[in-house]
Amino acid sequence: MEFTIYLSLVFLALYLIGLALRRFFFLRDKRRMQAQSRLGGRTIARVDELQAGSVKKFRIICRQYRVDGFLVNDHGSFHAYVNRCRHMTTPLDFIRDQFLSEDRRHLMCYTHGALYEFATGLCIAGPCKGESLYRLPVRVDRGEVLVGCPEGDLSYLKD
Repeated sequence: MEFTIYLSLVFLALYLIGLALRRFFFLRDKRRMQAQSRLGGRTIARVDELQAGSVKKFRIICRQYRVDGFLVNDHGSFHAYVNRCRHMTTPLDFIRDQFLSEDRRHLMCYTHGALYEFATGLCIAGPCKGESLYRLPVRVDRGEVLVGCPEGDLSYLKD
């Protein structure tokens, strides 16, 4: 009986330590992001480092949410989206860093095979047809691509 109580206390202590570490790292990352931000967005890439038709993953913090996102260069127009399929809350790149369909004309969810347009995030094929990816605001300034947090209710960013 005593062993079970001690073991439970150890697991409780480990759980609380894990929560404290998670909070510490979140606040650290939030401070770093604020230091790297300007004009309401975080610098994600230089314009010349992201070739047309390529995608780059990133993380930002929007209020109390850590957001995994990706930036796509659509022939010189930059678009950023939350890295989450609209069918289920899985990342599009189930296969690490693979966002594009075989013909490289669409974004693709590797879990469900859903296809999304680069410019609008609209699902044109698959189980989420007609829905759009969650867009993140993008701004180009001094040769850098900045991505910010959306305005309003962000509850959809919950995991």
